[in-house]
Amino acid sequence: MKYILSLSLLLSVFFSYGQNYPFATEFVNGKVILKDLSELNGQIKWFPTQNDKLHFRSDEKAKPTKYAPNDITSFSAENLKFVPLYNFKAYADNYALVGTPTKITETFGEVVSEGKFNIYFTSIRGYNPIARTLEDYPNFVFQDASDAEKKLYAYPYRIRMKEKKYEKAKEDLYILFKDHPEIVDKIKAFKKENDFLEIIKMIEDINK
Repeated sequence: MKYILSLSLLLSVFFSYGQNYPFATEFVNGKVILKDLSELNGQIKWFPTQNDKLHFRSDEKAKPTKYAPNDITSFSAENLKFVPLYNFKAYADNYALVGTPTKITETFGEVVSEGKFNIYFTSIRGYNPIARTLEDYPNFVFQDASDAEKKLYAYPYRIRMKEKKYEKAKEDLYILFKDHPEIVDKIKAFKKENDFLEIIKMIEDINK
């Protein structure tokens, strides 16, 4: 399990420099675990969006192999672990503009915490028509570990949009945390100017 301090540092980097994982722009030492649980140790590179595949090479002279989320179990580098996430609604460009979530078929998500509730952090790339540029839209993604369907529930993090859209996005979280009224109350009271990491910390405490 990761701790809230390391997550805070990660997110401060995210919003200071964009999505600045060490492997976003160059190959770094890392490990890939395949579906048969065999391990590949070498170098990895992945730009954190739903559209990019993981690049792996055994060393700097080797030709890289590309892996989609469905090809592997996980990958890790720099004390960060990522796993495949499938079939969930994320909050990105269309939601910020017109209130419509984006269907994500597959992507990689960083493991924030695991236990009764799994927490992941992922970035969805979309087009901002106002700024006329591509933009990264951060989402926390939650999962009840006991859910046989492994359903994922996302929530937007510091996306520039109106408060009422944040309120609408809370509805799935009320369902997920219905047996934990203290978390539901905290989510209900949450405003976009508040610190959402306080809610993450409450969920992490349940996982301990």
